[in-house]
Amino acid sequence: MTDHSLLVTRLMALAANDSVFVGGARVLSRAGLPAPLTAIITEIDATVLARTLVCDIDGAVLRMAVAGRRLRGLIDIGGVAPAATALTGRVLAQDDIATTKTLGVFLAGLCKDAQQVTVRSHPAEPLGNPSEAGIPAASLAGLWQVVDHGTGQSRMAQFLAGNSPMITAFIHATAGVTTGTQGDTTKLDPIWRDQFMAFRKRQQAIFAHQDGPLLVCLDGGLDDGRAVAIAMTGDEASVFAYESAAISTILTSWHRITH
Repeated sequence: MTDHSLLVTRLMALAANDSVFVGGARVLSRAGLPAPLTAIITEIDATVLARTLVCDIDGAVLRMAVAGRRLRGLIDIGGVAPAATALTGRVLAQDDIATTKTLGVFLAGLCKDAQQVTVRSHPAEPLGNPSEAGIPAASLAGLWQVVDHGTGQSRMAQFLAGNSPMITAFIHATAGVTTGTQGDTTKLDPIWRDQFMAFRKRQQAIFAHQDGPLLVCLDGGLDDGRAVAIAMTGDEASVFAYESAAISTILTSWHRITH
């Protein structure tokens, strides 16, 4: 039997222009945005045909049987304590809500401080009887009392943290006061000190009514394969160095977080 997983992944990539992929897996949540458990339920709700969704939650790998926008159950779990396997291998049922709630508590614990959640869509695997439908995504949200609280971080902080593999150094400021730095900022310091305010005044003079989020890539690089950009949203600003090849991923992340 042909494994169509690679084809499915490629089709999903083409269909979702704002998606980010890591090692072939699509990123559902990064640095707590959107809320990891909410993102997983949303993915279940978007799955109509019978599939096996393989979710990686900071190294804990869950294979879930999903069909008809319903979670049928967990096939197996890897990377967690053996005790968690008691939740695998059975179809969730409306007359056994206690099991669904227990699963929700388990997933909430995994997702609480998760920095990255990814998903792969694989062919469906047998679980229970075909007549056992599982629990609708809408019901899961209610049973698990899912609320998108976010992480408490500002949008700029979420952006910088979520793209840390690609952003090698940054200066982060709020209301003109530096609130955080990371990496070697030696080459960023003069840009922040001598160029940022001049750029900001020029930008405001040209675009007097533009007050939304803004990310601008500066001309020239750092002679080591990296480039520099300025980002602004609300009263926050940052100057950061990034891997030039990652610009499309960074721009996608910026748009997702700030819009």
